[in-house]
Amino acid sequence: MKKSRILLFILFIALSITLPGCASLYGSYFMKDPLTAEEHNNLGVIYEREGKHELALREYKRASAIDGELVTPIVNTGNVYLKLGKYKKAVKYYKKALKKDPANIEAANNLASAYIETGENLEEGLSYLLAATKLQEPVPAYALDTVGVLYLKTGDRGKARKYLTEACKSASGSEELKEEIKSHLAELGEYEGCESEK
Repeated sequence: MKKSRILLFILFIALSITLPGCASLYGSYFMKDPLTAEEHNNLGVIYEREGKHELALREYKRASAIDGELVTPIVNTGNVYLKLGKYKKAVKYYKKALKKDPANIEAANNLASAYIETGENLEEGLSYLLAATKLQEPVPAYALDTVGVLYLKTGDRGKARKYLTEACKSASGSEELKEEIKSHLAELGEYEGCESEK
């Protein structure tokens, strides 16, 4: 059995070297990946923007396989799963990213967003996001908004108001985000204090 496998492998190598059509097969089989981890990640971003989610996932996972220390492709993998509504898989990747980098505000925010979508583990999401915001200065408006929503969902209206108002103040230049924050403030009965820029 072992002899037949060895002979088959030798035959494969001999044919791939001698036959012109198979030379590329030999080269691709034994060649090192020409792209760096960052390049695979960037390619994944392009695929994701084009809506080619499976190709994006493939590139993000290749990037992680090449350089296991990179956090960005792990977060990006979670982002694709979040877009696809595969919340458990998204959570898995966000937690993996946060284990490597607890200050990664995007991973913490999107983990919390996945929990908001499912209505589960809101306290855990709040814990991760608050930990990341303590390590980030200044805290992005989108993260403050998510903290506010988490407090709103867990019943702490006072803290929800505080974070949503702060989010609105720091959301200058993003009318879309301001509109979202205004809708969350409206859930609290607040209809002023987050005016759009004219």
